[in-house]
Amino acid sequence: MIKINVEKILKEQGKTKSWLCDEMDISFYNLNKAIKSGKKSISYKYLERFCKSFKL
Repeated sequence: MIKINVEKILKEQGKTKSWLCDEMDISFYNLNKAIKSGKKSISYKYLERFCKSFKL
């Protein structure tokens, strides 16, 4: 299992969840659901978009 502290990364880079939603083309509701629940999975499509958004 991969765990990513999204809120920490956003804070370090001075970005917001709204910015990330726009970058990933994901709804705010689904982003929050994925962030707050360690039991929820996220598709590879969104994982790839997340990495590209933060240039990881």
